[in-house]
Amino acid sequence: MPRPQVLSIPERLDAHPEFHGKGVCIAFVDAGFFAHSDLMRPERRIRAFMDTTRENAVASEFFSPHPRAWHGTMASCAAAGNGYVSGRRYRGLASQSTVVLIKAATDGGRILGKNVAAAIRVPLRHPELEIRVMNISLGVEPDDPDAADVDAAVREVTAAGVSVFAAAGNDPGKPPEPPGSAREAITVGGGNDHNTEDTGDDSQWPSSYGARHPGVNKPDLLAPACWLPAPMLPGTLPAREAGALFQLLSVLEEITAEHAYRAEAGADVDGDERDGALAFVDSIEARIERGKYISDDHQHVDGTSFASPITASVAAQMLEADPSLTPALVREGLISTAEPLTNVPREMQGAGVLRARKAVEWAHQRAQKS
Repeated sequence: MPRPQVLSIPERLDAHPEFHGKGVCIAFVDAGFFAHSDLMRPERRIRAFMDTTRENAVASEFFSPHPRAWHGTMASCAAAGNGYVSGRRYRGLASQSTVVLIKAATDGGRILGKNVAAAIRVPLRHPELEIRVMNISLGVEPDDPDAADVDAAVREVTAAGVSVFAAAGNDPGKPPEPPGSAREAITVGGGNDHNTEDTGDDSQWPSSYGARHPGVNKPDLLAPACWLPAPMLPGTLPAREAGALFQLLSVLEEITAEHAYRAEAGADVDGDERDGALAFVDSIEARIERGKYISDDHQHVDGTSFASPITASVAAQMLEADPSLTPALVREGLISTAEPLTNVPREMQGAGVLRARKAVEWAHQRAQKS
């Protein structure tokens, strides 16, 4: 059975073709990052790399791929990558935006409220970066001593004109953690588009929902949270495995094709050799499927950690279409154009499923009227 072709994010969201986040700066707060080619070539679009867990950022944390960098790299490239490595096939909706990458996890991988709050306040300390959109794909434990300050930081940054997006989390038994619990955050839960362009089969993907604060129910809306293409970190074990598997699969497919040609021509074919090659192909295919590998460089990923930055990239498109949008108007445009899912309670889906093209058209039409 052939592997399903994983659709690009612009395809699955019916993206508006005229807007790509040009002139908009997006900040990403995550566990770590790598200077991926999709953000660095053919021109560098990374305006700054910061680390709120130490006084000064360390270059090796940014220019060398390491395990802590995969999550932030995939999230930022899903939103703002230009698809350089894939020949523009797997690009984000905000492929012409500039980005600021803010590491908020310790070297041991701990997510502390004080570091996340400091990361969220970067636009206040560095107005020269002109950050208009921020995505936060991590959460702080509610009992963290600085959890309340994380929500306060979201409130302050939003008041300063930055639209803040937060992943709802992937635990349907719990409400979103800070910063997804903040009233001012645009908290994004998970949707499942089943890797198709047909919106008629959209459904919910299991993600966190509920109210951590009285009267503040989250998420605000849903966005695709599975079958999402993202680049792997070059040189890491998954990337090396994917490269080897696809190379071996190519050789095996040549061998099985030769067997089929010879059999069709009436030549003798060693049945054991043919069956062994076919069985080997099946095992390689199974390993590729298990690793969620799409190509030598990409795999598909799951989680609201990716639904949120995808929604943030739509906000960047909206701001390109109408730079005068405030965070309140960005929220209004996204919420008013979302499509509710039938038979899913409102508290589990918010306004419904993100409709990217409609949201951007909403912003464009507003700009034309003003």
